[in-house]
Amino acid sequence: MRTRWMAVTAVALSWVTATWGLAHEAAAQETSPVVTEAGVGTGVVDRQLQGQADSFPATVGTLYCFTKVEQAQAGSTIEHVWYHSDVEVGRVELNIGGSPWRTWSSKIIPPDATGDWRVDIVANGQVIKSLSFKVQ
Repeated sequence: MRTRWMAVTAVALSWVTATWGLAHEAAAQETSPVVTEAGVGTGVVDRQLQGQADSFPATVGTLYCFTKVEQAQAGSTIEHVWYHSDVEVGRVELNIGGSPWRTWSSKIIPPDATGDWRVDIVANGQVIKSLSFKVQ
């Protein structure tokens, strides 16, 4: 009899754990922000990206990654992860104040840092958008 109760308890516990895991996963997916605008440019003025392009001169100085998200919870965060030639060179955590929300980060680009660059926009540990550009 005792073995039977232990088996029933184990089955019930497995079901509860699986159900909670699926519900938790669904809730995490529902709260992931959606990127509605994103780009890399030479500045941000009045919460608008300026000088957006896919290629920049080596003398650009500073670049900005601009992101507009929707379906985001106030108090959540996203990250801008900057890469040069697939090597991470910067990571910026950005607070989300509501939905929709516009935010940006910047990166000083040394004149000798030519080549392929990208910025990954990350939410809940997942890349939700990736932006590639060149510095020549």
